Amino acid sequence: MFETFFGFKKQPFSQNPDTHQLYESRNWSQVQARLHFIVDHRGVGLITGEVGAGKSTAIRTILGTLNPNLYKVIYTQWSSGSALDLLRMVARGLDLEPAHGRADLVHQISEAIIRFNKAKKQHPILALDESQLLSHESLEILPLLLNFEMDSCQYLSLLLVGQPLLRRTLSLQMHESLRQRIAVHYHLEGLSRDELDGYLAHQLKAAGVKQPLFDDAARQALYQATKGIIRKVNSLAVAALRLAASRKSNIVDEAAMLDATPEALL
Repeated sequence: MFETFFGFKKQPFSQNPDTHQLYESRNWSQVQARLHFIVDHRGVGLITGEVGAGKSTAIRTILGTLNPNLYKVIYTQWSSGSALDLLRMVARGLDLEPAHGRADLVHQISEAIIRFNKAKKQHPILALDESQLLSHESLEILPLLLNFEMDSCQYLSLLLVGQPLLRRTLSLQMHESLRQRIAVHYHLEGLSRDELDGYLAHQLKAAGVKQPLFDDAARQALYQATKGIIRKVNSLAVAALRLAASRKSNIVDEAAMLDATPEALL
């Protein structure tokens, strides 16, 4: 086991990190600022990024810090389904037994959103991860859940999270109503080259190792192979550590990194 060889106290570079393993990059800070704006100002936000850029981890972690007495968080990683399926999911997230028809569902959800705000003093936040999978019909129905024109209050915050395809979909004319409601948007890039060094050091320390295990050439090769996309960084770093341990090497050099790349990044 490479963990024993290098003296790790826990697995480094986990794809499901705990709070101690989270690295607050520039991207993380930007997403955090925008999400807090949406929470505070009760609007619609759009967060996009490439596969593995850390969107879901950031959103789940930040939403998890909100006071449950003040906020009703409805989070889902969406898969393909109908607009009716989406409404039923929202209804269940609001502790409702979903009505049967679409119109009845929209009315039921709207009443529940108002009730949470006024009676329970909880503000609902609907976070739809993998939103690029939402059908056009599902996207078109979302403004109905935000439509409280008879009242100036914003009763629901909506966060759309997805891959770059989501931006292209929202640019279509049919989604003008939803697009105009988006108050903040941000696209997650990979870690910068400098951030990658900080990320590696942070992950090693969080796993119980203080000394550097990747030499300069290995770190450069890691960046070139992954472009700083966190999921790819994690996979390749673990593969390189495992290979170095099998070679009884106390440091990951460029050769180990290059040899590990084909296995880690199919």
